[in-house]
Amino acid sequence: MPHLRALAGLVRQIEHRAGVAVCHQGQPGQRYFVVERGALRATRVDPEGRAVEVRRMGPGDAFGETSLLLGDTRDATVECIQDTVLLYIKKEDFDRLLEAEPRIERALRMRPEVAERRRYPRFSWLEEGELPIKVLHRHPAVLVPGLLIPVVITLVMPLTGALVLASWGSLALALGLILALIPFGFSLYTYIDWRNDVYIVTNRRVVHRERTGLVREHFSAAPLHAIQDVQQVQVGILARFCGFGDVIIETAGEAGQVVFRSIPDPGQVRDAIFGQIERTRAWMRAEERAAIRQVMYRYFLGKEEEETTETPPQAPEAPPRVRGRLLASLTILRSLFPSTWHREGTTVTWRKHWVALIRTIGLPVLISILISMIILVVATKAQDMRAFAIVLYALAMFILVPWALWRYEDWQNDFYQATATRIVHVERLPFFLREIRREASLEQVTNVRFDQSFWGRILKYGDVIVETAAPAGTFHFQMVSRPQDVQAEIFAHIEAARRRRQEQEAERQRAGLLDWFSVYDEIRRTAPPPSGEQEPE
Repeated sequence: MPHLRALAGLVRQIEHRAGVAVCHQGQPGQRYFVVERGALRATRVDPEGRAVEVRRMGPGDAFGETSLLLGDTRDATVECIQDTVLLYIKKEDFDRLLEAEPRIERALRMRPEVAERRRYPRFSWLEEGELPIKVLHRHPAVLVPGLLIPVVITLVMPLTGALVLASWGSLALALGLILALIPFGFSLYTYIDWRNDVYIVTNRRVVHRERTGLVREHFSAAPLHAIQDVQQVQVGILARFCGFGDVIIETAGEAGQVVFRSIPDPGQVRDAIFGQIERTRAWMRAEERAAIRQVMYRYFLGKEEEETTETPPQAPEAPPRVRGRLLASLTILRSLFPSTWHREGTTVTWRKHWVALIRTIGLPVLISILISMIILVVATKAQDMRAFAIVLYALAMFILVPWALWRYEDWQNDFYQATATRIVHVERLPFFLREIRREASLEQVTNVRFDQSFWGRILKYGDVIVETAAPAGTFHFQMVSRPQDVQAEIFAHIEAARRRRQEQEAERQRAGLLDWFSVYDEIRRTAPPPSGEQEPE
C-alpha cells in the first residue's frame, strides 16, 4: 500500500480533443499513459512507408511501458479518435521514486526483455538518446578449455605436495599452496579476459569492446545504416550443443567486418540487429509522413496541426568558467603549445597528444642537454679550452635547435578534423614544403574504432581508426587525446549529418509534393468544364 500511494502521487491528468496525436512514432518516449475516458488509435508506419493500425484503446487500457522504464523510442503514433482524458506518469519522476524506494522496482511485473535491458549498465560512451538493446559476453562454454587444466592443478597441487613430501609436514602443504598460485593466477587472468570482451547492440550501432588485462583496449563500432549483411555461423558439436556461435556483421568499409565471437543465441542477436535496422527505417518513414502531413495541413486548412510533444529532461547547464589573470598570462604558452582538442562551431580539430610531441623532440632535446653538461664540465675544469668549448657548443646548438624546431613544427602542423559534413586528415611539412589532405564524407564512414596501449590508458591517449567506403579509404588518427571521446564525437557528427540529409531530402520531397498539389489546384480552378456541362451560375 505505501508503494501504491507513492505511485499515485506521481499521477497527473491531461485532456485531448479528438484528432490530437498524443505521441509520435520515432520520438523518444518519456511518459506512461492510462486511458481514463475516451478512445485512441495506435498506428505504425512500416519500413516501406505503409501505415497500419495496430491497436485501439479505451478506458482502462495503457501504453508506454518501455518509455517509462527505458526511455525507449516510440514504435507507434497514438491519436485520439474521441475527446480523451489520460492519466500519465513522467519518467523523470518515476526514476526519482525508484532511486528513493528500490523495493518498488522489485515489485514491478515487467516483461522479461524489459527487465533484462534495465539490468544493462549505462555505458559512458553512449550518446544522448542511445540505448543498449543487447549486451553480451562470450558463452561460458568457451571458458572450459582454458580453465579446466589450471583449476585441476590448483586443486591437486597442495594435496600432492602434502602426500609426496609428507615428512616435511606443514611446510610441504605451504609449498603446494604457493605453487598452486601460478595456475590460479592463470585461471583468474583467463576469466578476466573473458569478462572484458563485451559485444553491444544499441539502437544506433553495433559495438565490440575488448580489454586485454591492463595492457590494451580495443573499441570497434559500426553505425546501423552502414551494415550491409549479418551472418550467423556455428562450427562444431560443442557450439551446436551449447547454443553459441559467431555473428559476422558486414559493412562497406576497408576492414569490412565486426565479428561477435562465440556469443549465446547468435540467431537471436542477428534478428535483434536486423530488427533494429528495420525499426530505424520505420522511424525515418514515420518522420517523413509526419512532415508531409504538416505541409498538407497548412496547405488545405491554413493552420498548424495540434499535437503534443514529449520533451526529455534537460541536463543542468555547467556554470560558466571564470577567466582569471592566470589564463591571460598563458596566452604565449597556448600559441607555442596549441590545444590538442579545439572546437569552433560544428568543426572539431584534434592534434596529437603531448606524448607524441615529447617523442618527436625528445632526441634533439636530450642531445642538447648532454652536450650542455659536457661543455659546462669542460669549461669549468679546463680553462684553456673554454673558448674552444664555447665555439663547439654554439655549433652544436646551431644544428640541434633548428632540428628541434623542425620536429616541433611537424608535430603542430598535423591535425585531424570532423566538420559538419566531412572527416579530414591533414599532414603538412614545416614551412609549407608539402601538404597532404585526405577527406571523406561522414555518410561514407562505416566503422570507427580505437586502440589504447597500457601507457595510453594511463596518460589518456590512443589511436582512432575511421574506416570509410570513400576512395580515401581508412583514416588513422594517431596518438590523439581521449580517443574514446574522439570516437563519440565522430559518431555524433555522423548522426547529425545523417539527420540533416534526411531533413533536406524530406524537405525536397515535400516541396515537390506541394508543387503537384498547387498545379492540381490551379488546373481545377482554371480548366473549362467538360463538354455537355454548364458552369454553375
